[in-house]
Amino acid sequence: MNIKEAKNLVIKAGIKLVESGLIARTWGNVSCRVDENTFVITPSGRNYLSLTPDEIVEVNIADLSYKGNIKPSSEKGIHAEVYKLYPNIKFVIHTHQESASVIGASELNSIEINGYHPSLDGKVLFARYALPGTKSLRKNVAKSLMNSKTNAVIMKYHGALCFGKDYDEAFMIASALEKACDAFMVKHYLRLSKREKYNPLEMSTFALSQSGEREPSSCDKIYFNSKRTENGCVLYMDGEKIEVNYDNIDSSLPEEVEIYKAIFTKNKNINHILFNNSPEIRAISHKGIKLKPLLDDFAQLVGRHVKNVENNPRLISEALKKSSVILVRNIGALCCGKTYDDAEAVSMVTQKASKALIGASLLGKVKPINPLECMLMRYVYLKKYSKKVLKE
Repeated sequence: MNIKEAKNLVIKAGIKLVESGLIARTWGNVSCRVDENTFVITPSGRNYLSLTPDEIVEVNIADLSYKGNIKPSSEKGIHAEVYKLYPNIKFVIHTHQESASVIGASELNSIEINGYHPSLDGKVLFARYALPGTKSLRKNVAKSLMNSKTNAVIMKYHGALCFGKDYDEAFMIASALEKACDAFMVKHYLRLSKREKYNPLEMSTFALSQSGEREPSSCDKIYFNSKRTENGCVLYMDGEKIEVNYDNIDSSLPEEVEIYKAIFTKNKNINHILFNNSPEIRAISHKGIKLKPLLDDFAQLVGRHVKNVENNPRLISEALKKSSVILVRNIGALCCGKTYDDAEAVSMVTQKASKALIGASLLGKVKPINPLECMLMRYVYLKKYSKKVLKE
């Protein structure tokens, strides 16, 4: 395959990854083999929806040297390991897909998969955790690849590495892995709880209590999303829009107006708020516990933990000075950002992090990522990757 064709395939794959929800922001990366010595890969910290061929980086498989001034993905090393070990592999995608990431945050070291894709049948191994982009992570992934007989490796507390003989097979592997991991989790829950039907809220509540006796929260409040305006904010949901002027707030407005006023007033870097009350988030907010990172991308966006506070404007706005998301007791999560895309990314990784807590609770002992490593990842993200995205 020539370089031009390879670069165009990588661009196509980057768009598909974002649109399919297999990644958020610039988390995850794609590469395509050019020949026995070279592959091309997505750049570091660029928006995948607007990539051009000139931004796709050519990398040497043997020594990871690259052409041009644009830095390749920091995970280029794990792609190189695949190409070294598997001469027939032509396409690699590193995803942060939800169900595979959730299982990777558990105590398990492998799962048995059969019937989803021929290249996925057998034991899918989990690579040991190490900080993203490090030599240690590359070594851990390489070790799993050497012992693996399938076309996927799950990276602990991180994501998944899927590969195939071409673009189509790599994506089929990623899709099959996601379905298999999702089915594995549901089957495990039904066996453990002795229930006949799957309900995400009941599973979440059961996982957090390890008992089927506690009833899910009866609270079903739905908050509007919101955007800062010059004199107040806009509330919006499902086509409905409410303009709010802070000088003219009356009792007919939704209760979250006072909360959003406090958030926007005390946090000048927040312009957008998205409400998320998925079954998993709802169960955690009901439990009243902090949400600690079990996945790298959540640590990068959030830091060491997310507080779970009472429905009080002052407490909520104060907590958001040190985080981009807050859990509101018995209600859900308020996911915030400077831009809409920021808030959407926060919402997406908060949902996945909540599922990771549920999954880890069901599958054994919960072991969050080391707080110091979370702080380091958060620092690197704020100093490098988030600024690259904002420039675009």
